[in-house]
Amino acid sequence: MMFEKIQRSIKQFPTQLILVIIGAFLFLPFLNHVHLFDWDEINFAESAREMLLTHNFRMVQINFQPFYEKPPLFIWLQALSMSYFGVNEFAARLPNAICGIVTLLVVFNVGRYVFKSQLGVLWAMMFCCSILPHIYFKSGIIDPVFNLFIFLGVFFLFKLSVQNDFENHKIQKRNRRWNLVLSALFIGLATLTKGPVAILLSVLTASTYFFVNRGKLKIELSEMILWWVMVAVVVVFWLSFAIHANGLKFVDEFVSYQIQLFNTSDNGAWFLYHPLLLLIGVFPASALIYDAFKKNANDDTTQVYFKRWMIYLLCVVLLVFSVVKTKMVHYSSLCYFPITFLSAYYLNYLFDGKMKWTWRQTVPLLTLGVLITVAFTGGIFLIQRPDVFINYVKDDFAKEILKAKVYWSNYDIRFGITYLVCIIISILLMQTKHVKWGAYILIISSALFISTMMTFVVPRVEKYSQAALIEFLEAKANESCRIETDGFKSYAHYFYARKPFPSPADTAKQLYVVTKCTKVEEVKSHNSKLVELYRKNGWVFFKEAK
Repeated sequence: MMFEKIQRSIKQFPTQLILVIIGAFLFLPFLNHVHLFDWDEINFAESAREMLLTHNFRMVQINFQPFYEKPPLFIWLQALSMSYFGVNEFAARLPNAICGIVTLLVVFNVGRYVFKSQLGVLWAMMFCCSILPHIYFKSGIIDPVFNLFIFLGVFFLFKLSVQNDFENHKIQKRNRRWNLVLSALFIGLATLTKGPVAILLSVLTASTYFFVNRGKLKIELSEMILWWVMVAVVVVFWLSFAIHANGLKFVDEFVSYQIQLFNTSDNGAWFLYHPLLLLIGVFPASALIYDAFKKNANDDTTQVYFKRWMIYLLCVVLLVFSVVKTKMVHYSSLCYFPITFLSAYYLNYLFDGKMKWTWRQTVPLLTLGVLITVAFTGGIFLIQRPDVFINYVKDDFAKEILKAKVYWSNYDIRFGITYLVCIIISILLMQTKHVKWGAYILIISSALFISTMMTFVVPRVEKYSQAALIEFLEAKANESCRIETDGFKSYAHYFYARKPFPSPADTAKQLYVVTKCTKVEEVKSHNSKLVELYRKNGWVFFKEAK
């Protein structure tokens, strides 16, 4: 048995090596091509920088004060990366790039385990070629690592719930024990990455499976209790260090923040925010999942159950974060796993001739493709001609931002046009029974379009938003001074000005203040000694007169 597993692993090694190469090619280059974005990317990177500066790895800090909102695991990964590669954008984003490569291997092996290698490869490719999943692996936010841990925790719960009655009792007992341990471990690690929502999502998914399938969840009560105990052990292990460093106040603040997330509305987004976001953001995978929801006589019992787990995971995450009043793009990112699975599931059976290409795939693929490429090319066309629409912009700060000098060319729209042509060609090929060629063109063109956008478009977009601010902060990084922001919230001045550990001598240092053009009078009323240095792209920079 062990020899057969080793033999299968060796047989799959070339495929896994190719996936590693593809992941490295897509996720590693140009990680430092654009500055970290305020708030989340800079927030987490600054916390990692302060860990290294203070050698306090027990507690997450921001501005050298306890930061109760997030557990430390992802910050530890960033701090480890920075200790080798320096305090920079590459090091801050490297953990997620590596997570992206690991995710490709994980979904391949899960797909191969439950179905076959073809589905595993397609699942990995759908992760590579879908917009937001691809972008997240080149970011410095917590969610890619968080989502991978939850997915693995749910997967081992699935394995625990599917019992092989033909397996030797001793081997079966050992496997169940391992699945229980691994599920609890990964959910515990997810909790250490972002918080107890990991436990909530995994338990709700398992509970949904239990109730929808009329109690057919082959997990004993003793195993459930043991699972909870093991998750608690992982979490309490971290909490003991945090409480030792900051006392019980940490627990109170941390729990209060988690509750606040479910009750605070900060952007007024509506109930269908996440479904629509995922429909567009996980394109093209989102356009190929309709027929995957149907019953399929070709699936064996294990495959039927796994698909149900993925559908329930998708529904639970969507429902929870649609109910939560705070709407953020990354909250529903765990849905990337079931959506890309369902698209790979459909393509797998399409390749085998057991499913057909119909208008149910053509219409969403073409509609969303046209919508995305028109928005992309139209945005590039309009941004070169701000005079056409600037009078309709009501916010004075936004008007100043649009005046930034950024080089654009009409030739840049060729990226969007080329991508749309590839989508149309892929549809035509799949309609004419050349399904593999059509899928390959769709996958490759999507991955290249996203990579092109990240390499050539995002750095230009940044020049409108925060480039002038960060340019000023970087210029002051080697100067012994204090920098404050007034009229807006930011973490950029901590990270890019390399704020040192506070000391009593700081009050004697030169003070600089940054604000927006719409807040100038308000800021001056706060400090009459401020002298304006210059303005750029809506940002105003002051120096305090001695």
